[in-house]
Amino acid sequence: MSNNDESPYNEDDVSELYRLIGRGVWHLQHLENVLASFILLKKLQKDKKSGTKISQSVLEAAQAKEREKTLGPLISSGKSEKCFPNELSEKFDSYLVERHWLIHKCVIEEFLALRNVNAKLALFTRIDNFANTSIHLQNELSSLFETWFTENGYNIDRAYAIADQNMANAERS
Repeated sequence: MSNNDESPYNEDDVSELYRLIGRGVWHLQHLENVLASFILLKKLQKDKKSGTKISQSVLEAAQAKEREKTLGPLISSGKSEKCFPNELSEKFDSYLVERHWLIHKCVIEEFLALRNVNAKLALFTRIDNFANTSIHLQNELSSLFETWFTENGYNIDRAYAIADQNMANAERS
């Protein structure tokens, strides 16, 4: 029997698959969070420039509404708000296709992949690439976020200090 012949998969293969999927979904959620935050701040900045008062309750309601959205609606919202350049928009579109595959089609399309060495490696690589793309997009968006933040006169060092304090408070809870 060659390495490419179909054979039963083992528990290590299943564990690795679950680990990779978990890593991918974990980083997807981080990306969605950064995307939601960036879009929200850009919307609120636009409202502020138009003279709208933004109270704590308005902020919290807007934040909750934006964080309810999944990747597709977030990307659409980001495009309509002109939050990111076309090149990044295209990357998000490609990533969304992969997200759709991972969340909705992977099990259906790949249910036999663990029985074949080449198919298993291709599956594991595709899921790993998804997670790595999540990280790359998050970093790219974070950089864009920081640039926008400072260009609009906000103090990035103060924002990071507040974030660090909030993290420390959360860890003590």
